Amino acid sequence: MPEPAPAPMDNPNEINIAANGTYTPLGGVTINSGGVAQFDVTYPAGTNTCTITFGSITFSNVPGNKRNGGGTVKVGSGN
Repeated sequence: MPEPAPAPMDNPNEINIAANGTYTPLGGVTINSGGVAQFDVTYPAGTNTCTITFGSITFSNVPGNKRNGGGTVKVGSGN
């Protein structure tokens, strides 16, 4: 039986980190120039800090994207 398709995300730039250290989406997110990525973190009991390391960052030129490279990409939480 095929696996069900993943549920659509409310925010395509949201990275969800579970208390066991797994995260979705597995392939990362795409952030346009001036865009924002949000981390939704579930902390295990007894912890208060989440450290995120990056393995691969790539840049590209997407046809139809009206923004030019440059500026700041904001990464933060809802709090």
